[in-house]
Amino acid sequence: MNSFAVRAIDIGYGHVKYTDGLDPDTHDVAASCFPAQSPIAPKRMIETDATLRRDTFLVPCDDQVYEVGRDVHLALNTHHVSEVLDQKYPLSTAYKVRLYGALNYMSHGLPGGVLDYLILGLPLTTYFTLADSLAKRFTGKHIINTRGQTITVNHCLVYPQPLGGYAYYLMKHGAQSKGTPRALIIDPGYNTVDWFVCQGMTASEERSKAIQRGMSAVLREVAEHLIQDMGLDANASEIVRYIDQSRLAGTPLLLYGKPIDLSVYMPAGNHIVEEAVQAVKNSIGSGADIDVIVVTGGGASMYSAELQRKFPQHEVIELEEPNLSNVRGFHYLGERLASSAARAAGLKDSIGA
Repeated sequence: MNSFAVRAIDIGYGHVKYTDGLDPDTHDVAASCFPAQSPIAPKRMIETDATLRRDTFLVPCDDQVYEVGRDVHLALNTHHVSEVLDQKYPLSTAYKVRLYGALNYMSHGLPGGVLDYLILGLPLTTYFTLADSLAKRFTGKHIINTRGQTITVNHCLVYPQPLGGYAYYLMKHGAQSKGTPRALIIDPGYNTVDWFVCQGMTASEERSKAIQRGMSAVLREVAEHLIQDMGLDANASEIVRYIDQSRLAGTPLLLYGKPIDLSVYMPAGNHIVEEAVQAVKNSIGSGADIDVIVVTGGGASMYSAELQRKFPQHEVIELEEPNLSNVRGFHYLGERLASSAARAAGLKDSIGA
């Protein structure tokens, strides 16, 4: 063996992000995502493997079979609640099923069904209590679909989510001439907004915190305002899902076949953003010792402007494709670990196949 297979998965409350090796065209980490939803598959679908007609997989887990993947919205009913926001989510069946969905998407590029290094991330609200359990849970052999396909994970490591964004920032921007920058990494995710002060891979735990003012709260405010203003016969969870889908795809929001100008309604969530950014400001203070502020995560575009207003003396950098920057950073961290292991074993340094 002269190479190690490295992959990263970031299972958020709204979306599952995953890497699939290196893109030969961009020379960056190939990454994609799908909705963090996993309804129980109906018996007829299990018997006929009807998912062949759409981009999903059937995943057996805990005596049930679930459907998961990019087209999972076709499996949802109008009253399906997509948010799973409890603190034990990383140890839940839903989390496991969605991780298996990501493994299905990347399995074609894993010779022999072996993944040497799997890198996962956790919000700061759960990292210190759940990281060890999560790493143990996904080390070993896993049956990832109803066809009996397996993936064996040799090493599973878990990092705080904002650290992925910082690793990606360093890879794209490099260390400054004055040395490795001390950075404030802010990660507005679906459930929480996490912030993380670090220099190199050394973090300041005292200045790294989180608050439950993420995009789910913003979108719920927007949805409720839209429903009230338009007099819609719809529930908030349903509208949140449609708004989230349109934002992720970069397409107009269509309700009842008509385009909706979301820019009219998005300000309804501004107070959530302001509360989150004020919490960061209260925690960090002036940030005079901070060299750069980096914004990552799916809600980056919603929070960047307010962060710049609260920290006017700083350069605020919103990472490219911020919803995928954490998982790409995790992949780079995995490559570094695998490179060290390859050198220690006297193997050719060929990583990320």
